[in-house]
Amino acid sequence: MLSRVADSLYWMARYIERAEHTARLIAVKLDSMVEQTPEDAASSWARVHQALTGEKTSPDLDAFDITQRLAFDRDNETSLINCLSLARDNARQVREALSNEVWENLNRLYLRLSPVTMDSIWVHTPARLFREALEDMHALEGVTYSTLSHGEGWYFLELGRHIERVQQLGRLLDVHFKVAQAPEHSPKYFDWLVLLKFCTAFEPYTKQYTASIRPQKIAEFLLFDAEFPHSICFSVDRMSEALARVAPGAPPARRAAVERLAGRLKSAVDFGQVDELMSGGVAAFIADITKQCEQIHKALYSSYITYGAETVL
Repeated sequence: MLSRVADSLYWMARYIERAEHTARLIAVKLDSMVEQTPEDAASSWARVHQALTGEKTSPDLDAFDITQRLAFDRDNETSLINCLSLARDNARQVREALSNEVWENLNRLYLRLSPVTMDSIWVHTPARLFREALEDMHALEGVTYSTLSHGEGWYFLELGRHIERVQQLGRLLDVHFKVAQAPEHSPKYFDWLVLLKFCTAFEPYTKQYTASIRPQKIAEFLLFDAEFPHSICFSVDRMSEALARVAPGAPPARRAAVERLAGRLKSAVDFGQVDELMSGGVAAFIADITKQCEQIHKALYSSYITYGAETVL
């Protein structure tokens, strides 16, 4: 596979995953506002903003302003509309590697959201637009799975999707558990419930742990459950599997660097103990996982995408 094709597929998947994560957090947060006091809702919006941008929000910003910045602000590189635009640009460059169904679904979603303004949706039910966008992205994931050959290009898509998912989920958990250590701003019972909904985890969690919403069990489920698609463990397993399938003809030395990092990350997750983390190590563990994902990203690029001709020769 050409490195430019691998690069575009990888980033297309990352941007789509980032857009889906953003749309889900906004939809859940807008729906949950009616059950919170204004003060609790403001604190929760601040956590959403920080989880999606890495920046603390100004206290002057309200739900309208934050939603505008996270969803439709063209000056915000990580906004929903910018992520979809970048995913579409990458898909356009590799149309030959995609099915018509994948391109049409992605293109239709972008064209549907591109002209939307906050004023046009805020007077009605703003959460509905983001829920519908989520449904469209789930449909896009479905046609991607069912209409593309599961060859090397597919595994670059899988790498992009799951590296992005680990990093986005890690940042979300990091924000919530760091705040939990400050008693004056500690998330309340309802905030932990909303966190589960942010990760599409409320029903799977309650089936496993009943309705007992406890931070330790939430951390255990979202970090270490090997069967839940939005857990860190699940995505790390998929990353390891994908890395074993890409660039099968690459020299062993170049493959070894990436696979060694993936193995180290998988070991850290497989042998992690939530009891040890809850004593104050959750933030450090998540930071380490995120750092290792960045190292895998760089090694992936240097080994399979941006290497020079002299490397091959």
